[in-house]
Amino acid sequence: MATNSASIVPGFYSFFFKNLDPLVALWGVYLNFVDPDAAIKAAAPASSYDQNQIFLFHQAGGLALAVAVVSAVLPRYSQDLGVWRIFQFALFLSDLAGLSGIYHSLANQGRLSPSSWTSDDKGLAGCYVMLTLIRGLFLLGAGFAKPTAPAKKSA
Repeated sequence: MATNSASIVPGFYSFFFKNLDPLVALWGVYLNFVDPDAAIKAAAPASSYDQNQIFLFHQAGGLALAVAVVSAVLPRYSQDLGVWRIFQFALFLSDLAGLSGIYHSLANQGRLSPSSWTSDDKGLAGCYVMLTLIRGLFLLGAGFAKPTAPAKKSA
């Protein structure tokens, strides 16, 4: 198998990136377009949705929709492992930004202690940690078969 082919991607990553990742992004689409109040309450329970900031929610919802479409289509369309890695690295950076946002939201609310976290906090942080770890492990090549050295030709 060619080492630059997505055919060497372990089954778990392939299943996750093709099927579960788009569903997570679609949940973000739903929250931002349909239930922005729930999106706010999940990260900042003492806050409320401000209709004057609808642009931010629609922008975030549109980005989540783009991520859902690309996540669902790209791994099925391209067998170039480099393309997969570039896309997952971009999403990894986005996941790190999400984790930073969660941290700063909790810090601003004086809720950094896990004992003060709501079930939404745990779910949101847990989801981002899981996504970030899976992408990070993929980018590091964890679980990939070790490349074998080409056989030497005898003279």
